[in-house]
Amino acid sequence: MAEIENQARFAESLRAGVASLKSRPGYKTVRRNRNSPAAQPESYLDKIAVQIGVSTSTLKSWIGQMGRKYVPGRVEDGKLFGLLWIVLRDGDRQTDWLVDVLGSTSIPVFTPPAEGWVRACLRKAKVLLASGAFGPPEEAEIDRVIARLFPDARDERPVAAGGPARSAAEAAREGAGAGTVQPQPAVGAAPERSAGIRHNLPTRWSNRFIGRRTILDILNRWMHTASPLCLITGWSGVGKSTIALEAAYACLGETRGEAAITESPWPRVSCAIWISADLKGLSYSYFLDTIAYQLGRAELLGQSENEKQFVVRNALAHYATEGTILLIVDNVGASDRDILFFLANLPQGTKAIMTSRDHRHNLFHDVSRDVLAIQVGGMEREDALRYLRQETQVHLAASSGEPGRGNLRQLLESDDDMLAQLVEAANGNPKALSLCIAYIADGVIPVRSFIREVQSAGYSLASLFDYLFGHTWERCPDSVKKLWMALPLFQTPPGERSWAAAAGLNRRAFHQAADQMRAYALITAERSDDELRYRAHQTVVVYGEQKLREHDEFRTEAQARWLADYLDYVENHLARQPAGHIYWSSLPGSGYARVRKEWPNLYKLLQWCEETGNDDYLTAFMLRMAHFLSRISLPLRIRFGLKAAEAAGRLNRGLQEALFRIDTVGWACFEIGRSEEGFAQVKRGLAIAESAAGPASDPAERAERDDLRSLGLQFEARYHADRGELERARTLLEEAMAIPASPVIRHRALLLKGNLAMLLRDDEQAVADLEEANRISLTYGGEKSIEPNYLLGVAYVYQGEYGKALGAFDAFLFDPDRANQIERIYHEYGMAQLFAAQHRHEEAFDLVSSALNRIDAWEPGIRIRPEVKALRDRLLETIGGGQLH
Repeated sequence: MAEIENQARFAESLRAGVASLKSRPGYKTVRRNRNSPAAQPESYLDKIAVQIGVSTSTLKSWIGQMGRKYVPGRVEDGKLFGLLWIVLRDGDRQTDWLVDVLGSTSIPVFTPPAEGWVRACLRKAKVLLASGAFGPPEEAEIDRVIARLFPDARDERPVAAGGPARSAAEAAREGAGAGTVQPQPAVGAAPERSAGIRHNLPTRWSNRFIGRRTILDILNRWMHTASPLCLITGWSGVGKSTIALEAAYACLGETRGEAAITESPWPRVSCAIWISADLKGLSYSYFLDTIAYQLGRAELLGQSENEKQFVVRNALAHYATEGTILLIVDNVGASDRDILFFLANLPQGTKAIMTSRDHRHNLFHDVSRDVLAIQVGGMEREDALRYLRQETQVHLAASSGEPGRGNLRQLLESDDDMLAQLVEAANGNPKALSLCIAYIADGVIPVRSFIREVQSAGYSLASLFDYLFGHTWERCPDSVKKLWMALPLFQTPPGERSWAAAAGLNRRAFHQAADQMRAYALITAERSDDELRYRAHQTVVVYGEQKLREHDEFRTEAQARWLADYLDYVENHLARQPAGHIYWSSLPGSGYARVRKEWPNLYKLLQWCEETGNDDYLTAFMLRMAHFLSRISLPLRIRFGLKAAEAAGRLNRGLQEALFRIDTVGWACFEIGRSEEGFAQVKRGLAIAESAAGPASDPAERAERDDLRSLGLQFEARYHADRGELERARTLLEEAMAIPASPVIRHRALLLKGNLAMLLRDDEQAVADLEEANRISLTYGGEKSIEPNYLLGVAYVYQGEYGKALGAFDAFLFDPDRANQIERIYHEYGMAQLFAAQHRHEEAFDLVSSALNRIDAWEPGIRIRPEVKALRDRLLETIGGGQLH
């Protein structure tokens, strides 16, 4: 499902496209004879709705015709892409309209829209076919639309390492080997070519580039060698990113300044790809997505990290046969281990320039491959003077206050010797010089007085930053100081809600303080997902952290507000209909998408609770987030689940500790094949539950203990069932079901009962048990997790109810673009079983192969791997020794 993140924009953009069909052939209104049954829909909206399989009222709600409040919060991907396909096929809309619509949803959008990405979107459409079924458009139709949308594209379409039209299963087969991967281009495949060099470099940040001749010469020589990695390090604000950007443009043939007069010409590259932490937080997934998109592999955007990493490496190797590929990874840190490992194992023909505040040893201490490290210091005197005057001119042009303009004119009129003292105090650091100019422009102090003060004080670079920030701090009202000190609590740029809450400000005070911080050039505002977020330079954050340490009372209060705000946020978005316990009311639901956007900050919060021993909040968060972590990372669920169990033990909350050990940890261990570890945790949790409540316990505690006893026995039964001890499993399950339990625990018992019935080939009983489990779950809001839908789907397959099976499998993959690895594994394996039962052996083989490759790339010990492999082997034998086509 696609989340609608800007409903007004979504409806407005969609309405414009739909309305463009109103007068098109085939869509004109047909008046019905009211006295006879209608064979055709009346209006153009009716005709469109029929083609995508929705009611006319639903379509009207999408385009806002029924009013803003009726625009949905989410729509099914296939139907949405179906509507977009119809408008693009039969109307006159262009790719900018497609980007505008999808930009209002949670579906990833890359601009400018490349042919490969648009083609991947159109393939996701589900429309009414001539056969009466719903499915994707014919490739020939898509080709015709693509030809209209991209009239300048070559007839010979680009194909990378097998072609962008490949299925997910084929992509997974390509990335099956986790070792050294060699490119395997398909017959006739050729890398994408374009009239110019493909790149996504940002626009240069200034009109002139000054100095850095020596560093540019070193970079130029490195570009001519076989060495794959170059690291540019240095103090914050020293110009690392600017240098890397200039070198990249020089390799595109667009040299300027000192880069234009290096000893040797810059080598040309076939592709330059810029990946920056300032854009998306530099997650591994975003890192891979950016490379994949720039190489024309848009179909990988919705795949998991574990699949993409091998395919992206293959694509790099394949494209590098046509010319050097240059990656520029801006602001990488020591914590980005996955990215650093990827960069340390680049294929031949790919080079990477990295910028970082960390030294080489901190980044690559465990990597033996050669890394050229360039330490960037301050600018040389003459270069710094030129830079200082240039920046002063920029500030003078933008300044409106006469005192500030007068100070800036004095700065321009100062002699070089006087200005050199300022340059020396700033150690030639461009960022420090810019801050000095902004400070002078603020009209606080005349230029000569400022230079004399800096000269007499003999500031180091660090102390100069402290001096500038210190004077700003003294002028700040308390509200600004509170915001400044609360800023270091966050991992990513905060939004208004969380930042104001941590600082203890109401909405009015927050906006006044934020505006003041922007005026002091401490922060910048950027819009992300239709929400303002506030970004600060690292030096600003560090100064705020220093002040936070100096104000113990505020720090304690701010951390408490920070924790309380995120706890409310998590509960508001994850808790669904009451299930008698906050843990069970936070089962998978639609709120996961919003919470996922805050995951970096939540992860930092959980780590902080773990490191500081804040047991109360660690247990509170894990009671609400355990199920959410299943969609993020099962190993993380186990890690924090164990920490929460230990914390609950220290707090003498025996039933909480038992819950964490039995379900949070035990269930996750069973899912990823660590059954012995899971069984041990279940046994330990059962022992704690038995001893946690005595005869004097109140009814609520006795009920919770009964739930845990029943759940623990169910997991014991599951453990024995996995070992083939079905009678022992059935005895334990009967014992578990004899214990009075809440509906959510009863639901789980019926799932296991249905699973056992399938193992005993009693398919009718299995369906009855699993359907009863789903009916019980409706009493507390239903379950959107994998197990109930997967098991029911398999049971339907066994009974030949293929339509019901398809619905069950699709039910737990409700958000395909954001599905995690385990969801994809179970969905592909379930669909493979369905196709095999329908004798669609080749399709089944593709899917089960993809599922097996996902397992091997993600968690080879997963519980279902043996049966997935067994199905693949049977299909291979049926098809005939693997001769699929």
